[in-house]
Amino acid sequence: MRLLALLAVIVTTFLVSPSVALAGGPTSVIITSPAEEKAAALYTSQADYGHLMSLLGNNPVADPQAPDVAGGPGSRTVRLTWLIHDVHVWRVDHVFLDLPDGVWIETTMAAGEDGLKLDRPGVVHRPADQHTLRKLLYSVLNPAPEATAQVRTAASAPPPPAAEGIQWTSLLIGAVCGVVIVLAGRVVFGMMRRRSA
Repeated sequence: MRLLALLAVIVTTFLVSPSVALAGGPTSVIITSPAEEKAAALYTSQADYGHLMSLLGNNPVADPQAPDVAGGPGSRTVRLTWLIHDVHVWRVDHVFLDLPDGVWIETTMAAGEDGLKLDRPGVVHRPADQHTLRKLLYSVLNPAPEATAQVRTAASAPPPPAAEGIQWTSLLIGAVCGVVIVLAGRVVFGMMRRRSA
């Protein structure tokens, strides 16, 4: 009887507990342009995600000729926030597009257990190809009208109608929970009866 109760508890735990995502590393990047008030995102499965990373460099090295970069309000900058599991920030690239001598990037990356520290200056470096980086950022932040129309259509679609009839999954979960509660009650009640006797 105890084995059956334990088995019921284990099965119920697996049925009721939320599933865990199996992401294993960097998954997405959020791209923002404060001056233009635009934002976009790329996912690791998209070709532009890998292309963008290759233009920025996986492990950038500080350029000894780098200027002192600072982007104030109104400056043409783009911030790339790279995420692991779509939650944890592991890298931030601040792309300066309007400097007199071309595009510069300040990269800040998470270091070991400390995580990402934005209170320290990052590594200032050049992109692999300035022209291609500008073009890619522009295309991501300014998608073609037909692409945005598809997104708007999908976003404005009405929700699917509620299912009619018996909801078997809910019924099964409720039945299993009921069985577990009854079995647990019998075990506890039996233990209390033995102690009082």
